[in-house]
Amino acid sequence: MLKKISAAFEWRFRVFKHKLNKRRWELKKNIDSSEKVKVKSLSIVVVGRNDNYGGDFSLRLKTSIDWNLSRFPSAELIYIEWNPLEDKPSDTIWMAERYPNCKLFIVPNEVHKQFGAKTNFPILEYFAKNLGIRKSSGEFIALINADVLLGLDISLETLSKKNIYGSHYTNINWQGETITTEFLSNENIILSSAAAPFSLESVVGNFVMTHRDNWITSTGYDESLTDVRNGVDDNGLKNLKHSGLKPIALGHHYHLDHKESLINGANKTHGSDERIKQLQSGYNIPYKNKDSWGMNNHTFEQINSKTWKAKAL
Repeated sequence: MLKKISAAFEWRFRVFKHKLNKRRWELKKNIDSSEKVKVKSLSIVVVGRNDNYGGDFSLRLKTSIDWNLSRFPSAELIYIEWNPLEDKPSDTIWMAERYPNCKLFIVPNEVHKQFGAKTNFPILEYFAKNLGIRKSSGEFIALINADVLLGLDISLETLSKKNIYGSHYTNINWQGETITTEFLSNENIILSSAAAPFSLESVVGNFVMTHRDNWITSTGYDESLTDVRNGVDDNGLKNLKHSGLKPIALGHHYHLDHKESLINGANKTHGSDERIKQLQSGYNIPYKNKDSWGMNNHTFEQINSKTWKAKAL
């Protein structure tokens, strides 16, 4: 009986804490005095692989992009398909037909092996995101995971060059439904929810955005990290913050739950605990990649008007 009371109290305290932190974030956003500019252009960078990661990957990818582009229809879509399986159809095929304002990049296995000789990871997510940053033309660049929906409370009309933007986290049960405002308003689909921490760490793997000049100055994510995935997003955030940028939570994002998600304990392929702790300590901050970061020294063969394939050096 005491255990049930304790668990109930702990749950209520956690809910109260999240609500309080969200109000504090809202206050911080409202009193932010940094100069704002009207956003003239936005690039959305998404990374994936045609390996059905998490089940129904292509459907989750389409569902997420459809929703996010319906929210921000003038955005440029940059999609990186990293180390695709040769015996499976490329997602870039249907994407080229579906999205008018997109640039699609394929990084084949022979190029992946040049970067990932010391890793067992089939996809080097942050190398791919760096490529997306380099290929983006938007004034602001948002990195959004392939199963993440930006909430209606996220507005991108005016932003500051001096801020890094993230959002609160909500994990939802999704069984292939069409995403609508009514669907996202249904509290019964929520599996878990948490306010963004004041560092923004732990949520920027799903969504992070800042001005392109900040991405270029920070040189994206550290490309010496080929043996770890978990924590590389927070590490990149630390590097951005090192230059004096301030974190701001804009609103909420929704994550389409799947069995291979970190929140479901699927962390076997994300790096050793020791390596992850190293990143959490900020041991390599600040870092600076070589000028070739983001595959800036590679050439790309144009396959069609919207798709390019990287060539090995």
